[in-house]
Amino acid sequence: MRMTRKLLELAGIGAERLHVEWVSSAEAQRFADIAAAVVASLKEQGPLDHEAAGMRLEACEMTVNAEPLRWLVGKEVKITSRGDVYGRPWSQDRYESLMDAMLEREYQKNLIYLAVQGGCTSVRAISERVGLGLKRVSYLLADLEKTKRVEFKGMEQKKPLFGAL
Repeated sequence: MRMTRKLLELAGIGAERLHVEWVSSAEAQRFADIAAAVVASLKEQGPLDHEAAGMRLEACEMTVNAEPLRWLVGKEVKITSRGDVYGRPWSQDRYESLMDAMLEREYQKNLIYLAVQGGCTSVRAISERVGLGLKRVSYLLADLEKTKRVEFKGMEQKKPLFGAL
């Protein structure tokens, strides 16, 4: 759940939109109280603009389905309890820091990919569409090229152009 909250924050949607509670069938009043609190919270936040958040939500979905993140989640208990393949111990904080960095990187790559897929071809156009700096977009575009998700299409007025694969 921590990862999902972090991802919603990265996307600008807000972690407070996610409500998860365990409630027994024997806890009717507790269920009613939680439901009322969720409704009040969502009313206070106002409706989510699905049109404005569409690309960010799609990038979130792509991120949680990405292999690198699934791999890290699957290895968390092993690495934090027994250490990495070299026997080095990992604290929970260190592992969560790595997860946060990977989550942010994968989310940003997916956002850039969606911008390119949506017709943004230059680094500047992508940067403006996704709200990341030119240097970060360039760096992540190189990674997307290596993984065969985007390709360099050529130059136009001394500017590199990219396309989605």
